[in-house]
Amino acid sequence: MKESVMFMHKLFERVPFDKSAIIWKYRSASTADFPGFYHWHQCCEILFVHEGSGSVIVNRKMYPIRPGMLFFFQPFQLHKVHADVSPESPYVRSGIHFDPYEYEQALKPFTEKYKWFLELWQGNELEPAMDAAAEIQYLEQVLAMQQKSLLDAGGSRARSEDSCLLLLQLLHGISLIGRRDMAVRALRPRKLTYAEQMMQWVDGHYSQPVKLDDIAEALHLSKFHLSRLFQRETGSSLLQYLTARRIKTACRLLQTTSLSVEQIGERVGIPNPSYFIRLFKKEVGTTPLKYRQERY
Repeated sequence: MKESVMFMHKLFERVPFDKSAIIWKYRSASTADFPGFYHWHQCCEILFVHEGSGSVIVNRKMYPIRPGMLFFFQPFQLHKVHADVSPESPYVRSGIHFDPYEYEQALKPFTEKYKWFLELWQGNELEPAMDAAAEIQYLEQVLAMQQKSLLDAGGSRARSEDSCLLLLQLLHGISLIGRRDMAVRALRPRKLTYAEQMMQWVDGHYSQPVKLDDIAEALHLSKFHLSRLFQRETGSSLLQYLTARRIKTACRLLQTTSLSVEQIGERVGIPNPSYFIRLFKKEVGTTPLKYRQERY
């Protein structure tokens, strides 16, 4: 599969916590095209949908965007948000980025909530998407009160306390949703979509030369139909996902191993060192060596 993809955004989006351990955006609205892009952060992210439709991709699975959906993304977890947007159907969401280390000690006394906090942050039992339609009124009130509190807060201590309270209230809602969703999924497992099957195939073969012919043969689809299905279901190309998957793994190897840049390129399916370095810099915003040195 020829690699010639161009991204408008960097794969790694570093969230600046210069003045606060939490970054809060309340009811951000998009009324123009919102194709989304593959990316990850160094922190936790909570996304709550007030209005809109589309899909979120995380862990090789697709989840619908609709009012009441709540998403939790772990640090360095690759994900993509694609919204179907028009002036008549805007995409309205509230987003929270926070450094989990800053809140770990403050949440410890709340034993039950702390367990959910650790599972969301470091575990793999919970799905990253939760249908909070039944709890939408509660969550809307929590978020609205947080916005009012932040506007009224007189100092950094008050803002810190409000932020901790917000996380506790959200963890309470998540605990209710999580228990229910786990029971429902156990009873009604769903079939993978074609796009999810393609992502699973890529995740098992990205370290090798990847050809559309091979994926089409494995899924019993034509190349044309395969590409069109993936674009329609995810809002992006299969090549974009392949590139994101390779670069994400390269970042992990740079952080956790002493392998050379050339060896890492080979391990992620890009054996040409100069091309690997150029692609990495384009997608991450820095060279592999600088990324390793800075320890993002």
